[in-house]
Amino acid sequence: MKQFYFLLVAVCISIFSLAQTEGASKIYGYRQKVLPGTIRVDENGRQVQRNAQYNYFIYLASSNKVTPAEVWIDGEAYTPIVNNVSTTPVEYNHPNGGKPKILVPKTSRTVLQLSPSLNKIQEPSQKGKKLSKKNELVIIYKGSGKLYYKTVSKLDQLANLDMQ
Repeated sequence: MKQFYFLLVAVCISIFSLAQTEGASKIYGYRQKVLPGTIRVDENGRQVQRNAQYNYFIYLASSNKVTPAEVWIDGEAYTPIVNNVSTTPVEYNHPNGGKPKILVPKTSRTVLQLSPSLNKIQEPSQKGKKLSKKNELVIIYKGSGKLYYKTVSKLDQLANLDMQ
């Protein structure tokens, strides 16, 4: 009987440790609309419509060593450009002034800044594609030899950036 309880406790501890590994990371995601400074016109003087352009501020905070593999933004998969953040909190100061916004609070975790590269992934993961249908941001990363999926249903909006 003691062996049964020992086995039960061992299984529970291993399941809890796996769950903690996945929950050991947190995503902070922000989108900033960039407004054009000059209006483009065609040969006839009519305004040329442009697609909306955005700056993305994406951070992954983790207590374990992780390697980002894919960044999904609005259903498109990109190869992430990864930069280490040396100090927290991470603040954003708008060029027009105003109170700084804290993007990542002070933490002892390792924080990575992720930027979508210009290269879209040719063969993205199917699970990432499925998750991106209901979420604006999906991060796929490797940690402890496993793939993990973190999502943000709606990115926080920063104040628009007006180009001159």
